[in-house]
Amino acid sequence: MKNINKYIVTLLCLGQQMIFAQSVQQVRDRIEGTERPVIPAQAKGESVSSSNDSSTDATVSDTGAQRPVQLKDKGMSSFIGYNSKYFFRSNPLSSSGELKQQATGMWTNTFFAGAGLGVFDASDAVITPYVGVSYTINDYIKSNLSSFNYNSTGAYALLLAQFGNGWSVRGGVSYSMDSSSVNDTEDYKEIYPNVGVLKSFVVNESTTAIFDASIGSHQASTEKITTDGHEDELSSLEYSASYALNYELMSFTIIPKYKISYKVYDEGINKNRDDMIHDVNFKIEYPVSDSLKISTFYDYSTRNTEGISDHDFKSYDYGIVLGLNARF
Repeated sequence: MKNINKYIVTLLCLGQQMIFAQSVQQVRDRIEGTERPVIPAQAKGESVSSSNDSSTDATVSDTGAQRPVQLKDKGMSSFIGYNSKYFFRSNPLSSSGELKQQATGMWTNTFFAGAGLGVFDASDAVITPYVGVSYTINDYIKSNLSSFNYNSTGAYALLLAQFGNGWSVRGGVSYSMDSSSVNDTEDYKEIYPNVGVLKSFVVNESTTAIFDASIGSHQASTEKITTDGHEDELSSLEYSASYALNYELMSFTIIPKYKISYKVYDEGINKNRDDMIHDVNFKIEYPVSDSLKISTFYDYSTRNTEGISDHDFKSYDYGIVLGLNARF
């Protein structure tokens, strides 16, 4: 009898270890499938609008560069906002294999604030420093995934230079941290120094095109979910480029966008790993008022991984977003 009891206890312990190991891997997969950081459009230089009405986002400075009208000519200009996003996600834990992996609804609520620390005219550019913070609550609607609910904290500081030829250049650093809502543990954090360029130009009276390219280093730490003692094994060097069209139809803005990213890993189990990520997004925005916007979207992503097995994944999202913002 004692031997049987020992056998049962051993099986239970092994089962708990397997469940724990599986959930840790799923948390890792979810983290790897999360795109970050999120920097507001005005802090990246997306300031050219094709509209001729009062909502136009930029005006020309003495240098010939685009000066963001969201910012005051002198002193600090601040903004705060809230986004509520309710959507369906086909592969919430970014698992490999079939397209539908524990498909579920998700509800995210983001609170953010930021400031432009003045607008400075250089010889041929407008220079703007930006800082900002954000906090996001991420909830899985499916009950058996609620243990993966997490909160995200973000912050950034960058310097933006906008030139008269339509190009803008930026450089800065951002911080991201994910913590488990259930376990109250810090699962992931990173420092992300990066530089980027953006070209925004008018295609016709109703369409604006935006090209964006960047390079940055994700300096990550995963102390709670690491393997083989390598806390920085999710660190990577990322190259990305995107192209989007902003098409205005009556009061609606239709935005198709394509983005490609290439990530290089070189730590721990991810040594010599490369990822190629493709993302296609289609969004329709409608301004309810000057400070309230509602939008609907569809997003399809794929990842092809070399150097490590079983990390390819596909996922699609669709849903609605309610955005509220104010400027001071």
